[in-house]
Order: sequence, then C-alpha cells, then structure tokens
Amino acid sequence: MEINESIRQINDISSKSEQIFLQLGNLFPSLLNREGGTSLQELRTMFVALNESDSMSKGKEKILFTDYGAKYNPLFDQLNKKIEDLGKLDKMIAEIKEDSEQMELIALNAMVISIKSGEKGQAFSRITENLQRLSNDMNLFAGKLSEEEAQLLSYINTLKEIFSGILAAQSSLSQKGTSSSNEVKQLLTSVSSPISEMESEISSIYPSIQKAMEGLQLQDMIRQALDHVQKCVQELGRISNPQPGSDEELDFMSFNIALCKLSAEVLKDINNYVAQSAGIFDKNWSGVVEILDNVETEKNEFERRFLSDYSISGENIEKRLNAIIESYKSMIGEFNNYHIVQKDLLHTCQNITERARVIYAVFDNLRPVMSRLHHVRILQQIEVAKNDAIKSVQDSVTDMDNLISSANKSLDAMQQLLEAFIADTGTLLSTFTMSIQKDNENMTQLRTEKNRFFDEIKAAHDQLSSIIQNFIVFPDGFQQKCVTVQQNLQNLKKIETQIDDFIEKLRQNEQELTKQRSVLFSNRGINSWKIKNGKFSDLINRFTITAHKEAAGKIGGFKIEKGAKSGDVTMF
Repeated sequence: MEINESIRQINDISSKSEQIFLQLGNLFPSLLNREGGTSLQELRTMFVALNESDSMSKGKEKILFTDYGAKYNPLFDQLNKKIEDLGKLDKMIAEIKEDSEQMELIALNAMVISIKSGEKGQAFSRITENLQRLSNDMNLFAGKLSEEEAQLLSYINTLKEIFSGILAAQSSLSQKGTSSSNEVKQLLTSVSSPISEMESEISSIYPSIQKAMEGLQLQDMIRQALDHVQKCVQELGRISNPQPGSDEELDFMSFNIALCKLSAEVLKDINNYVAQSAGIFDKNWSGVVEILDNVETEKNEFERRFLSDYSISGENIEKRLNAIIESYKSMIGEFNNYHIVQKDLLHTCQNITERARVIYAVFDNLRPVMSRLHHVRILQQIEVAKNDAIKSVQDSVTDMDNLISSANKSLDAMQQLLEAFIADTGTLLSTFTMSIQKDNENMTQLRTEKNRFFDEIKAAHDQLSSIIQNFIVFPDGFQQKCVTVQQNLQNLKKIETQIDDFIEKLRQNEQELTKQRSVLFSNRGINSWKIKNGKFSDLINRFTITAHKEAAGKIGGFKIEKGAKSGDVTMF
C-alpha cells in the first residue's frame, strides 16, 4: 500500500466529512430560523389589516345610520302638527278676506246712499271712502298672508322631500358600504382557508428539519475516529524498514499488520456512524421533501386559482380588488350627493324660519289697518247719529261694526297662532339644524374613514401586483438551502463508499504483510510472534480506541481496561 496515497485518501475523507457536517451545521439552524417575509405572510397581514379597517369603518357607519329615520320622525310629527296649525291660519285668513270683501261691499252701498243725500252726506261719504280703502288694504294683506303661507308650506314640503332624499342617500351609502364590506369579507373568506392550509403545511416542515438535525450528533465521534486513523496511517509511513530477517523486522511487520487491522475496525465503526447519521437524515429529510412537494403543489394551485391571469374572475384576487375599488369609488360619489342634500336641508330650514318671520311681518301690517278701521267705524257711528239725512245707512254701519269686530277677533287668534308657530318651529328647526350639523360632522368623519380604507385597498392592490411577480411561500433562500442539504446528504453517502474502498485497501495491505511475515516465520521455524519493541507498544497505547482496546492490548502487550462503552473514542 502506498502510504502517501493512503494518507491523502484518509485526509480527503476527513476533509470532506468535516466540510459536509460544517455546512449542515450552518444550514439547519438557518432553515429553522423563520424570520424573513414571505408572500403568504404579506397576504395574511394585508388581509387582516383590510378586515380590521373594514370592521372599524363599518362600525362607525352602523352607529351613524342605525335608527336615523327614527331619530327624526318625532321632529316631523311635530312639524306636521305645525302644518295643521297653518291650516287654521288658512281659515282665519279666509275669514278676514271674506270680512274685508263684505266691508268693501257695504262701504260701497253706504257711499251710494251718502252721495244721494247730496251735500249733507259728503262727510259720511269721505268716511266711507276711507273705510272702503282700508277694507281693500286688509284684503290685500290677507292675500299676501296667503301667498307667504303657501310659500312656507312649499318650503316645509321641500324639507320633507330633502329629508327623504337624505334617507335615500344614507340607505344607498349603507347598501354600497355593506356590499363593499361583504365583497372584502368574501375575498378574505375564500383565500383564508388555502392560506391557512399552506401555512399549516409549511409549519409542519420545521419539526422534520429539527429531527433531521439530530444526525449531526455523531459528527464529533466520526471526526475524532478519523483523526485516530489518520495518525495510524501516518505512523505506518514514519517507521524506517529494519534489517531483513531480524527481530526488529518481525516486530515492525507484526505492528503494521495489527495497525492495519485496528484502522480497518475503526473505519468500520466510522462507517457505522456515518450510516447512522445518514439514516437519521434520510428518515426525517424524506418528510421535509414530501412537505416541500406538497407546499409546491398547494402554491401552484393557489397561484392558479387566485393570482393567475387565467383564474376564474370570481376568484382572482386582483380582479376582485378592482371590483371593490370601483364599488368604493361609487360610494365616495354618494358621499358627495349626501353633502349636497345636507346643504339644501340646512338652507331650507333657514328659509322656513325666515318665511315665518315674513308672515309675521305681513301680519304686523294688518294691525294698523285694523286700528284705523276701528277709528273710521267710530266716525261713521258719530256721523250717522248726528245726521238725519243718512239715517238709512244705520243698518249698514251696524253690519260694518260686526264685520270689523269679527275681523279683529280673527286677527287676535291669528297673532296668537303665528307667535306660537314661530316660537315652536324656531325651537324645532334649531334643534333639527344642530342635529343635522352633528350628523354632517359624523358623516365627514365616516367619509375620511372610508377614504382611508379606500387608500388601503388601492395600496393592497399595488402590493398584490408585487406579490404576483415574486410569489414565495418560504423565507428567501429557504428552498435553495434545502437543495444544498440534499446534496450534502448525498455526499455523505459517497463518503461511506470511500471508507469502504479504503478499508478494502487496508485489508489487502494486511493480507500482503501477513504473507510476508509467514515467509519469515517459515525461515525461522516459528508460527507466532510477540512484539518485543516497547516503542511499538507505546504507539499502540496512544492510538487506543475503546471499542478495540482488547485487540490493541494483545498487540502492545499491556493490560486492557474493562467496561468501556463500545464506540466511544478516547484521546491519549
């Protein structure tokens, strides 16, 4: 056996095994390190954030829209009662107009009679002219009241219509919000299960890696044993050849034979350790490979269903996010409509309040007219009492007096009604306006919340585009590391073959040396030999391996230690 070549071979085996275990020792911990983002984690985080934001905005929406109609229905019930009061006002205005028309007619008749009375009836005629003019003024102001009341009713009806529009806008907003929210939840539901299944499958790979890592436990025994073999082989080449036929030659030859045997036995143990280590790796790494294959299948299926351009549109995440984005655009448009209607509502409330004041202002114009009518009525009575020429109009004066009194009563009732209407509607509309402004603030907040969520969805859509381009389910480099582990495991098995080849060379060398020693035995007429050189015994002692201590002891001529565990390596 060429010693230098043998040394090179055993050094190569030692170097390769050390390199394999060193790489595996670095790879396994890095594989067990779960830090580093993956596409699955991005998707999970993205969808969780969307779900939380959607739930938050939906909660605010629910608080704002729930019982919105019920909150304002009492207000409109009270407003309807005020409209009924306006109906009474209608009747009062009609009575005043009728009284004023009757007064005007009576005044006309009285004027005709006074004219016929000639010069004696001139004073009464002038009084009656004033009465006719005042009756006409009253009729005009009553007509103006009717017009303003009709305008007021128109504003109130407009208020109701606008409020109905607000309810419709809110209903549309709520429906669109619910629809968009449902689309988000349906998307989350459809992808959550496949993502969870993949995450579960991926998590199951780590215990298998941990188990496979146990194969590294034998590396120290393999390394130490190989060191002993290296020293044994190196020692074979260090001792110079003794004189042929001498005792030293027999010592040298017997020592080399024993050392070859010892090295071969140690190498057999090393191969057992390598086989055990490879077996542990194989047994558990096959589970890792199976999980990798399963995850790859699930990943491809996930991409096909949810990420591919050829996905069914109902499942493609990008298309569904586009649909949600379009839905939210429509909803944001509804917010604009809502705010426009809200402004109209506030403006109409202001118009109602203003119109009620205008009605009262018109009513205030009736009071002076009524006062002057009373004055003219008294003048009429005085003139009729002192002027016998116009005694025939006494009944007309009495009728006029009754009509003025009736109109005055209507005016008093109208004043009471208008003052109550203005006070009550003012309070009512003030409360309503404050409530509307509060709702407007809440709606602005909701719009801000929806806009923020809308921005999140658009960001998720952009993020998804990046994910689709590089969809990974393991941390960066994980699968390549698994390939490297697999390659190292294959190389470890090759080391078994190398060691077997080297064992065979040692045995061949042992056989060759044994033949040569047999010739020496024959020449000297002996059939056995005990090593006499103490140096050789010391060398055997230095390279003692526990599993083979008994054989080494026989060679070296020293007492063996009992009870040592087979396979342990002892360094001397």
